[in-house]
Amino acid sequence: MMKHIVLLLLSISWVFGFDYRLKPLKITEGIYCFFGATEEVSQTNGGNMVNSCFVKTSQGFVIVDSGPTHQYAAQAFEQMQKIAKLPVKFVINTHDHDDHWLGNSFYKERGALLIGSRTYEQNVTPTMHTRMLRAVGKEIYKGTKIVKLDKVVKDDYNFTLGGLTFEIKQLVPQAHTKGDLILYVPEKKTLFAGDELFYDRITSLRDGSVIGSLKALDRIDAMGADFVIAGHGYATDANATKDFREYLTTLKEQVLDALDHDVPLSEIVQKVPMDKYKDYKLYDVLHSRNVYDAYIELEMYDEDEE
Repeated sequence: MMKHIVLLLLSISWVFGFDYRLKPLKITEGIYCFFGATEEVSQTNGGNMVNSCFVKTSQGFVIVDSGPTHQYAAQAFEQMQKIAKLPVKFVINTHDHDDHWLGNSFYKERGALLIGSRTYEQNVTPTMHTRMLRAVGKEIYKGTKIVKLDKVVKDDYNFTLGGLTFEIKQLVPQAHTKGDLILYVPEKKTLFAGDELFYDRITSLRDGSVIGSLKALDRIDAMGADFVIAGHGYATDANATKDFREYLTTLKEQVLDALDHDVPLSEIVQKVPMDKYKDYKLYDVLHSRNVYDAYIELEMYDEDEE
């Protein structure tokens, strides 16, 4: 009986599309976010493990990260229209990991201007096979297309819309990736950190730098925002960077200590378990790889050269 119910539900999702059950959470006046699950990409969640946000202005919406699929973007737009019948004018992609930008084509079809980093331009191609497609399957991915950016941000880029200023910055050469962008809206004292900030889950350093990530957090804190939005995990206040900084600092210190004691690469994962973080989401999936990547990065580290 249960098997038949599951098959029925799957058949319904294939006919009518995957229901992301999106509900925007108001951060401050005119700013909302859809907070994704703090878990791995899967068919069950449809790839919805990212935070996608939008800013309402008198002239239209500005979106920060368009989400994992065309269907996701369509459903997000439907929720936005319940708040205000306005067009989407700009979509800002914080970096080139596909959970953050695969909704782009939905907004491009409606005339939005797509903005992103040089690593998107370098690494994203129309024919690439994305991780998202492999994880969620063709039905949930249906309608999703890879499209080019309209504006590639090399360092900083500012624009205004509806009386608000939007400041896009690359804070450091490499943090989560080599092309991380943050968005700051000074009139709202709100900063969208993308994946330079994680909350209540472990980050991935596969394309990043523990040293660069710590520098990025310093610069985020120095901007003095009242609201700081992570790329993953529910965090909205000015203290959002605290836990993530502690994780990265502990990782750096323990790996450097192991290097000082000539611990070989083959043993480093066992030497740096950081048990305090075992209850964080994706610890089992990502922490060991982070230790390994930090070891490779810190082998030649010289603090005096910073």
